[in-house]
Amino acid sequence: MRVFWDEKRIDGLEKKVDRLESKIDDGFAAVRSEHRADFRMLLGVLLAMFMTMILGFAGIVVGILVQQG
Repeated sequence: MRVFWDEKRIDGLEKKVDRLESKIDDGFAAVRSEHRADFRMLLGVLLAMFMTMILGFAGIVVGILVQQG
């Protein structure tokens, strides 16, 4: 009777699983860094919008105060 699970076959399968795991980890790392960059860009846009609103409101208030003064 032939033995289907000898040490050589098991070692080969372990190497394949290790390579697959490495590829998956690399893929997740790339996706994580891409999402991190997207999140930073989103924060930058939101900060710019927030600052624009604050400075716009400050300009309106200054304009009103100058007209009254």
